[in-house]
Amino acid sequence: MKKWQPIFIISCIVACASGCTTVRANTAQDFNTRITSMIKNNLPEATVGVILQDVATGKIIYDYHGSKHFLPASTAKLFTAAAALMELGPDFRYETGLYYNSAGLKGGVYKGDLALKFSGDPSFKLPYLHSLLKKLQETQIKEVQGDLWIDDTLFDGPMLGHGWTWDSTPWYHAAPVSAIIIDRNQFGITLFPAREIGGEVAAKFDTAYPAAKFRTLHSNVKAVTYEDSETICQIMVQVDDYNNVDLSGCWPIGTEPAHLRLAIKNPRLQAQRLINEALEKLNIKLHGKIKFGKVPDHLAKLAHHDSEPLHVLLNAVLGDSNNLYAESLTKTLGAELYGKGSFKTGALAMQKILSQTTGIDFSQMRLLDGSGESRYNLLTPLHLARLLYTMHNEKN
Repeated sequence: MKKWQPIFIISCIVACASGCTTVRANTAQDFNTRITSMIKNNLPEATVGVILQDVATGKIIYDYHGSKHFLPASTAKLFTAAAALMELGPDFRYETGLYYNSAGLKGGVYKGDLALKFSGDPSFKLPYLHSLLKKLQETQIKEVQGDLWIDDTLFDGPMLGHGWTWDSTPWYHAAPVSAIIIDRNQFGITLFPAREIGGEVAAKFDTAYPAAKFRTLHSNVKAVTYEDSETICQIMVQVDDYNNVDLSGCWPIGTEPAHLRLAIKNPRLQAQRLINEALEKLNIKLHGKIKFGKVPDHLAKLAHHDSEPLHVLLNAVLGDSNNLYAESLTKTLGAELYGKGSFKTGALAMQKILSQTTGIDFSQMRLLDGSGESRYNLLTPLHLARLLYTMHNEKN
């Protein structure tokens, strides 16, 4: 009997979870017997799809519901990462730029407009914003007699994906996907559990969160038993259009603080406030307003910040399963191919790129975002196996 290669690509999706592993067996019949038996004995009520493919020949060795559609969850990120590598290249970097007109500067007074152009860099942090604006100080600008434009036009709305659940939107994994991203468009709150049933659970913004003073935090959370927190009540979070936070509901009694990661709702407002604060710290007086629109044509680049290259950013996508990184790449692909980055153009771009290289028929699946957060996504184990096989044999 023929000996099989000891390492194979395995595409498995079990009740919205997936994984890849290594299997060793001597014959095709061994695979059929062992895997089928494992599924029926250990997961009798689950819907399971498994594809086992020889990475050398591409031959399908084992197929169990391989053509059945499943909700992919975060395995969708594999498609996003593959499309980004193919289209943008491993050395692609996001750029955030500061623009001005040198002719407008005289004696510390700058007469004219400034502009900051955001490109959807998911790794952009507040210290990087400060470093960019510090270039104004280093250019001897002390006073700006004009407006500061924020250009976030590369990405289009909506900022939340089609099929994202309403109850996920206050949480960090559903942070708004805007061209403006500062500190992952999220923030932290610490809960201090009460030690008695019915006691008030205190809450405060994490001290490391620089924009806390720009918003309010109201908490009306009561302490309950752990069992009650799991069955009859829960914590409820609301973030309004001004990024204020309201907490209600219940939390289990305890002694250790708990840390929550929440999503801001209004990236534009947060950017305005952080820029104003940064300019104040630099002793730069802005007489005009902070507005939104394209960088005026007459302005030239004064400074810029580049992200790490794509092959490094993908660690957050594939290693940490970070949704914001994946969705920013999705909208970036849409902007690259269609001139405007949205969930819809991003999904179309991924399909166009991957159909040409993998041969996957995307009319037989549904991919509406790049992170897998959407409950409307559908794909089969065969689609996933085809992608993995192509990427494994990619020569470049």
